[in-house]
Amino acid sequence: MMVSVLDRIASMTKISLITSTLGRQKPIIRLLQSLERQSYRNFEIIVVDQNAPGFLDDTLAPFAGTLDLRRIHSPKGLSRGRNAALPQVSGDIIAFPDDDCWYRPETLSEIAALMAQHPEHGMLLGRTTDENGRNSIVPSLAASCDIDRLNVIDAANSNSIFVRRDAAEAIGPFDERLGVGAATVFQGAEDRDYIARALALGVSCRFIAELTVFHDQVDTANGDHLARIRKYALGDGAYYRKHNYGIERILLMTAKAMGGIPLRLLRGQPTEVRHKLAYCRALFGGFMTWDRVARSSA
Repeated sequence: MMVSVLDRIASMTKISLITSTLGRQKPIIRLLQSLERQSYRNFEIIVVDQNAPGFLDDTLAPFAGTLDLRRIHSPKGLSRGRNAALPQVSGDIIAFPDDDCWYRPETLSEIAALMAQHPEHGMLLGRTTDENGRNSIVPSLAASCDIDRLNVIDAANSNSIFVRRDAAEAIGPFDERLGVGAATVFQGAEDRDYIARALALGVSCRFIAELTVFHDQVDTANGDHLARIRKYALGDGAYYRKHNYGIERILLMTAKAMGGIPLRLLRGQPTEVRHKLAYCRALFGGFMTWDRVARSSA
């Protein structure tokens, strides 16, 4: 009887997906095609179009009859786009897939079932992996566990955030000073900040190691990778300052990064050494400048 009740609750649960997109066409087609293949059909997707007029017209048109899809527009910025869509969701659960991630056919069904089975959790988190099952974008926790102030650092990834609507309303909007496209230098950590604010409100957050979302590996050979490291590390440093981790956290993270440099030098990997040094400098820079920038943008 309990299984049938949970199944019934899960089937009634509507999921709202929010995707901000800028400058991409093929990746978002992959995402939308993966949504067409979902075994669970009670969902909507809100595409936040931050492109020039007409850029996505032909891209989105084929999905108008197969998906519950709405397009809205917002100024550029990942956090801005999500905030523009949040008041318009109609679902019980909200997710924030990037335009270059995609889902397995069972993903939304699993989310609905997990939320029904665990009503005590206001937010569930999963992993991003490539198609071969290797962690992508960020490291991941080794096993399922509750999220706290310490392990949130290895569990935050906006692609794999699934939050109940009432919890999302309590947390409020994403901090638009953080994230890709923000008006500040802090081009990351908006997802980590969002989860940390949930924890501060007493929202129970759970990491599920078996819950996965696909995302390609970051191309570390790309010439833009060094700039990417800097902008994300600035966001990380700002996050640590905003949430009062103390300079000890920055020193610990720097020590971990610097500790790998001798081995990289012995292996003749100067590019990796530059990456680690850039990370450390930007992390410290973000930590030291957050208060000033936060005050000026308040």
